[in-house]
Amino acid sequence: MPEESLWNRRFVFLLLAQAGFGFSYSSFLMLPKWMATDLEAGPESIGAVVAVSALSIVAFLVPAGTMVDRHGRKAFLVGGALLMTVSSVGYVLVHEIGLYLYVLRLLQSLAFAFAWTAGAALCVDAAPPQRLGQAIGLFGLCYVVMGAFAPAAVETIVGIGGWDAAFLLGAGAAAVCAGLSLFVREAPAEASTAAPVPLAAIVADPVMLRAAVVIGLVGIAFGCAFNFHQPYALDLGIHELRDFFIANSVAAAACRLGLGPFIDRIGLRRVSLASLALYGVVIFAMSRLDVFGLVALGLCMGVAHGLFYPSYSATVLEGCPAAERGRRMAMLQAGLNVGIATSGIVLGGVAARFGYPAIFQLSAGALAVAVLLIALDPRRAARPAVLAATPGRTR
Repeated sequence: MPEESLWNRRFVFLLLAQAGFGFSYSSFLMLPKWMATDLEAGPESIGAVVAVSALSIVAFLVPAGTMVDRHGRKAFLVGGALLMTVSSVGYVLVHEIGLYLYVLRLLQSLAFAFAWTAGAALCVDAAPPQRLGQAIGLFGLCYVVMGAFAPAAVETIVGIGGWDAAFLLGAGAAAVCAGLSLFVREAPAEASTAAPVPLAAIVADPVMLRAAVVIGLVGIAFGCAFNFHQPYALDLGIHELRDFFIANSVAAAACRLGLGPFIDRIGLRRVSLASLALYGVVIFAMSRLDVFGLVALGLCMGVAHGLFYPSYSATVLEGCPAAERGRRMAMLQAGLNVGIATSGIVLGGVAARFGYPAIFQLSAGALAVAVLLIALDPRRAARPAVLAATPGRTR
């Protein structure tokens, strides 16, 4: 059961461990720059690698969530960190875009699926119900902060010791996560007399169906912003890309730390709608990167995504039994990566034909649809019927 205080021992150790994994994972946000410079890859090749990474995460997340729900959290957190360590070292042997690169991305996707799903479930387990939105926001903050620090560190390390040194740094951070994860205390499984809820019943839940579509549309915009602003900026003559990541993370951290305690009080749905509307404006503005610049756009996107993801995730997880948390969190993250994969597959080709501004405008349109889906959401009107019809299901 969750403890009374959010800042309990297992939550603090979890955040420290996730910070290590977040650094390792975020250091590979610079792969598009590495591919564009060292491997001389174009937008279609970059998009293909991004798509393979995202789709493999989607393929692994739900099975990982099922295993985490059935067999516990901690072992998968440690195992995912160790796999990330080994696969990160493997990049020192990559000299071209080929099968070996794709295999490494598959291994890293599996590592992320295990570590993130186990960590997210541990986060929800440790959080008091009235602090769920804040807890999810702080958990995600580990990735947000490292999303700035890691790319900045990578660019600095590359300038000193080359890309191999950067890859080894990422491997070291994952190893730190594995070590810290050993000190994360996992709560005993909650006893239940109810029959296990099948995955199909969770997928059929109207709340999850709508959430999957919304998060998928957000993933399209997120993937477009994070992956394609890099080659777009290089085309514009901007070669120092760390400013976007730093500004994005600083803004997101400020929002989650400063406003985190108030997200649940203001209303999760209100925060979701307002932040998603801002998200759409920011993505559209990225089509004029030359006018607005990396810092301003990174700051605004940090505010938008920093508030939207925890508030919307919490609306989906409210009242969720412990035996379903891993799968529900996995499905949300899978939906995000379906969108990221779609952006890589579709938008890479669109950018090659029509230019980078066009793909940011299309992504802003996807977010407009997501805003409508939340605004027209009948809330949970259909959910009680589904719960009542599910054998063994209790609220």
